[in-house]
Amino acid sequence: MKTTAQTVALAGLLGGMAFAVSAAPITGDPIGNDFGWEPNSTNQQNFDQEVPGREGQEVPYVLFSDSGPGFVTLDFFNETNSQAFFETRIDGVQTGTSPHPIVIGDTIHSGVNVDNRGADGVSFIQQTFGAEQFVDVRLALGGERDWDFDWVRFEVGSTASVPEPGILALLGLGLLGLVIARRRSV
Repeated sequence: MKTTAQTVALAGLLGGMAFAVSAAPITGDPIGNDFGWEPNSTNQQNFDQEVPGREGQEVPYVLFSDSGPGFVTLDFFNETNSQAFFETRIDGVQTGTSPHPIVIGDTIHSGVNVDNRGADGVSFIQQTFGAEQFVDVRLALGGERDWDFDWVRFEVGSTASVPEPGILALLGLGLLGLVIARRRSV
């Protein structure tokens, strides 16, 4: 039977682990563009269903899934009955040569096409990208201009996890509680 001290220690230990997992970026960090293009929305607004003029509607967005040394895994969503082409840029390298019809002065980059039209439509694609530093994603091609968002950055995971200071305190408190509980039970 666990004592109160053991229960508190275990809760502190598990709490520290839970906070360490939730510290990852969810919808990326906005970084903008060099061409003066101002899209109607952001990836965060799309995820929150707060696209100006289309509040409450499901629209395309991308979410962080996982990262580690040399990779980022992203989840691309499109619940609409249309096509959404998410352009990607790895470590800042420009991949396209064709002029972009929406972002004047830029080119169309390679990317992930999530086409949810018709009976065979796809609403979700998970893709892992090999990168040294980051993967940028934007939505400027597809069904509606209202859904467009500028580049958002997803960082590659570090080679060694560095816990937040608060997490270390919780972990230390949990371990201290376990030591005290063991000494009392002996």
